Amino acid sequence: MSKAQVVMADVFGKYYDKLDGSVQAQVLQFIMKMQRDPDANGLNLKPPKGAEDKRVRTARINDNFRAVLMHYADRIYYLVAVLPHDDAYTLASHIIFDINKVTGGVELINLASLHGTLSGQPAQAPATEEPSVFAHVSDADFDRLGVHPSVVPALREIRSIDAILGFVEHLPKLARDVILCLADGMTVEDVWEHVSSVAATSDTIDPDDYEAANERPATKESFVVTGDVAEFGRIMSEPLSAWRIFLHPAQRALAERKTPNKGSVRVTGGPGTGKTVVALHRVKALAERLPPGQAILLTTYTTTLAELLRSLLEDLGGTQLTAKVDVRNIDKVAYGIAKEVFGAKTPKSLGDDEIRRRWEDLAEEQQPHRWDARFLEAEWKQVVLAQDVRSRDEYLVASRAGRGRRLNRPERAQVWGLIEAFEHRLDAAGEVGVTQLAAQAARIASGWSDETRPYRHIVVDEAQDLHAAHWKLLRALVPVGEDDLFIVGDAHQRIYDNRTALSAHGINVRGRRSRRLTLNYRTTRQILGTSLSLLGDATFDDLDDAAEDLGGYRSVLGGAKPELTEYPSTAAELTGLAGRVEEWLGEGLKEDEIVVTARTNKLADAAVEALHNAGIKAVRVKPRQTPAIGSGVHVMTMHRIKGLEYRAVAIIGVGADHVPQPGAVTPVSEDRTQHDRDLQRERSLLFVAATRAREQLSITWAGPRSPFLEGSH
Repeated sequence: MSKAQVVMADVFGKYYDKLDGSVQAQVLQFIMKMQRDPDANGLNLKPPKGAEDKRVRTARINDNFRAVLMHYADRIYYLVAVLPHDDAYTLASHIIFDINKVTGGVELINLASLHGTLSGQPAQAPATEEPSVFAHVSDADFDRLGVHPSVVPALREIRSIDAILGFVEHLPKLARDVILCLADGMTVEDVWEHVSSVAATSDTIDPDDYEAANERPATKESFVVTGDVAEFGRIMSEPLSAWRIFLHPAQRALAERKTPNKGSVRVTGGPGTGKTVVALHRVKALAERLPPGQAILLTTYTTTLAELLRSLLEDLGGTQLTAKVDVRNIDKVAYGIAKEVFGAKTPKSLGDDEIRRRWEDLAEEQQPHRWDARFLEAEWKQVVLAQDVRSRDEYLVASRAGRGRRLNRPERAQVWGLIEAFEHRLDAAGEVGVTQLAAQAARIASGWSDETRPYRHIVVDEAQDLHAAHWKLLRALVPVGEDDLFIVGDAHQRIYDNRTALSAHGINVRGRRSRRLTLNYRTTRQILGTSLSLLGDATFDDLDDAAEDLGGYRSVLGGAKPELTEYPSTAAELTGLAGRVEEWLGEGLKEDEIVVTARTNKLADAAVEALHNAGIKAVRVKPRQTPAIGSGVHVMTMHRIKGLEYRAVAIIGVGADHVPQPGAVTPVSEDRTQHDRDLQRERSLLFVAATRAREQLSITWAGPRSPFLEGSH
């Protein structure tokens, strides 16, 4: 007898994570039993009383817990949740399954959640009652767009835009996107063109054929379709990785576009809007039609993020996909080119921290001491390396746009002398800065012909962190043409002092070549509101010299309000941290679903010690390190947390003495413009740390709070 198929709904992980480890083991045993017994004999399947969907059942896990599922044709089980006995029957009586008439995918709808959300709307007197937000949309329009009829009566009760976000949290993905777009003012026809038709299947849809529905992309966005309990166990033990590679329709339109783009494309959006997911799927789509003998480069700024991208890409398409893609951070790309040219004479590459120390040494030797090391380093990177300036005469006439401190001709000559001395020291030691090496690699690659350029397509993640020299290099590595560069980024998350306009490097992404994502599928509305307040009134760019804000940026998820707590001393703050982590663990979170992050290494180390003293396992995560599963609560700096996400985030040390970090901010007297840019970068760093949280966020400090927390709630 063939095995049954077990299909896991995307909400199942939320319920599974809350179970005790012994119950989780019983759940896996139950799944194995379902696979072996497609006729359902011995599973103790029971229909709930008054069920909305007569196919829904509960099944015994143990004396206290039951599974909620839908059993189809003796061969397929759709697993929704495992809950205590009474809760399981309550949920089972209010859920329905159906095959969407537009996408052909399986949908799960929880009617109790929808009505529960609406019951929280403020009561209004009949005489002043506002009309329904969707009064202009007919039942037939909703049906055509793919919104299930059972949802429409509840939609008619929505009287305010604010109520919509809580409502759509509980809807299938297509309905969620349709309703949000209608609420944003799009017409029914626009929503059909940009959302529903994009998600529509070309298959003939049989509303009763769930086996066919399981094979469609829309089902796989919301369900894990597998008959292998080992794979199921792996997914449940690594939920953050497994669920990061799915697309919603708006993202899919960008990632899987079949008609080639005539040039480069830029995708922007706030944290959690799926930019990285779009980039990964774009790589997959390009790889599927890649001519033999050609390659794709997937690159980003840091080694840690590059390693994460490689892992996620393998999750998405396996080794067959990764074999076609070169996944490397941009500095390794530059080093590889230099290595080809210089061979054994390739200089040793120095990171930014080491370069900063070398500048400090040189600045200290000045007689008299006039130029600050931070100013000199910034001048070298933002003017000399950004414009590939190679002589004194070139520097004397080079543009210094964006530099706040004016320099007359004699001052320029003095600064150039120091820069020249600095580069000579590096040359004599056989060393080179990573940004300097990128400029050299760009110079080399710019001399290649289109036939010798190594890549057919380049996809860039976290584009806001790349230096002008990196963009010169990337532009030189791929011929100008269809789908040459696909760029995703967000200036609000710029945590390194690299700014440049893409158009300055021959990369045209303006107009219809630019897209913006606004829906956050990771962070709750409560966490998002606090995170946005951390940015203050700072203005940000769109990666191409125009202004961009996060207007319309919103989350469809609800959750707990972030906690902002002041302590009288650092010792008290660390004691409070241990208590908060213990509470999270008591609520069912796993150790490696919790992270503690701080602005400095010293404070991160102190957090590890405090957790250990409280009997809590903790591991200090440093650059390029990936802690083993089960090693404890993760503790890292704010820079290290970039690109990661956790169910719970504790940000410590957000006091005026640490955030902004004094050593990272240029004095106003030295350069007002650079001072403001440094402050904005420090704000972005705190913003990035806060938006790593999916469900819980704690921000603490000792003494006076950081000025970035003014207005936070």
